[in-house]
Amino acid sequence: DRIAFVKHLFDGDQGDFNRVVSQLNTFKTEKEAKKFITKMVKPDYNWSEKEEFEVRLYEIIERRFV
Repeated sequence: DRIAFVKHLFDGDQGDFNRVVSQLNTFKTEKEAKKFITKMVKPDYNWSEKEEFEVRLYEIIERRFV
């Protein structure tokens, strides 16, 4: 998943992906983490035709908070 996320969601920028994961690890709730992705991360990248990867990312976030 990591390689696919970097390639498709973060335009191949491993550093950006690592920073986002680091931020995600600081959140206490799934809602906070998803809000961060929606408001802060997604607008910086064109995810318009990458729903499959976006859904996979959200599924991983959901599992982290179960």
